[in-house]
Amino acid sequence: MKKLRTLLLLLALVSVSYMAEAQAIRVMYPSDDNIGEEAASLLYNRLNQAVTLNGIGSTDNSNKFLLISSVTVLSVEPTSTVPVQYMAEVEVAMFIVDNSRKLLMSQETLTKKGIGENKEKAIAESIKTIKARDPKLKKMITIGKDRIVEYYNTECETVVKTINAYLECGMVEEALNELNAIPQIDANNGCYDNTLNILSKISQEQQDAANAGIRNGNPDVSWIK
Repeated sequence: MKKLRTLLLLLALVSVSYMAEAQAIRVMYPSDDNIGEEAASLLYNRLNQAVTLNGIGSTDNSNKFLLISSVTVLSVEPTSTVPVQYMAEVEVAMFIVDNSRKLLMSQETLTKKGIGENKEKAIAESIKTIKARDPKLKKMITIGKDRIVEYYNTECETVVKTINAYLECGMVEEALNELNAIPQIDANNGCYDNTLNILSKISQEQQDAANAGIRNGNPDVSWIK
């Protein structure tokens, strides 16, 4: 009996974990124009870790729910030490958005400092101080996730109509962009289950081509100010 209870508990934990990871947000690679490639890569990896730790799986098959980041270099100053090093202070603004509806779901700003042997290293070191388990990051992601769940709880019928309308117009990529964003497990309303019959109408060849277009596309997020 004890073994059975243990097995049931393990199955429940796996189920909860899987359901949590059903939510999906795409982390966009930040611009390295003013921070350098090393800092941009560090920020991208930290944000991917953060969404995974907070019960969201990252996806590249939809550009609907995005985590956008923008770094402003506030200052980079030489130190008075020998040899000279540089101290950087940066401001990292982060936004979780529904890019299809041009809607901000949640946002957060972090200010960080770092020291390095040159300006680019100093900026990278400041980004490195961002922790995937940062409480502010967790709060932002949790708010975004809750609003995504609320969206599908109340707007599933509209979502299904939108996907069907795209398909009727031959806009397979747009249809899959919406369909791929729906949580694959959502016990509250079964919105994903309601779209399975739509997916069966799209050939595998069409799906592969459309998903490749989504992955290789560059979503327009210029509306975010």
